[in-house]
Amino acid sequence: MLDKKINNTIDTLIKKIKDNNLGSIKLSNKVNTIEISNNTINNNPIQNNQNNLPDSEQNIKNKTNDSLISIDSPMVGIIYLTPKPSSPPFAKKGQKVKKGDTICLIEAMKTFNEIKSDRDCTIKTVMVKNGEAVEFGQPLFEIL
Repeated sequence: MLDKKINNTIDTLIKKIKDNNLGSIKLSNKVNTIEISNNTINNNPIQNNQNNLPDSEQNIKNKTNDSLISIDSPMVGIIYLTPKPSSPPFAKKGQKVKKGDTICLIEAMKTFNEIKSDRDCTIKTVMVKNGEAVEFGQPLFEIL
């Protein structure tokens, strides 16, 4: 149950997103993290008419392309594309991967979790760098 102060903060953040046509907003302190995303931002006709402006990073993540199939992160953590620093990557561009093959590791809460492919595919693009933080749902690999 959220206290009244947090509820007021959330209401204020939602109002700021709507009033300023923002993609997302995040507020953190030592105890809490609040992140709110506006999924309707891409439906704004004013923004769609301004093709000469660069997309923000959030809009690039939220774009859907029917031909883009990706393997997304199932959790928040640090991604490792190799089992050891001196080893070759689990999966690289152009590699054929079978369902159940380990494609990377994600460290969450000091535990290494094997991420396995959920289908037979070919890696088209590796969309993350070794050792970087990843978010839940973030595309990791573009596949064919």
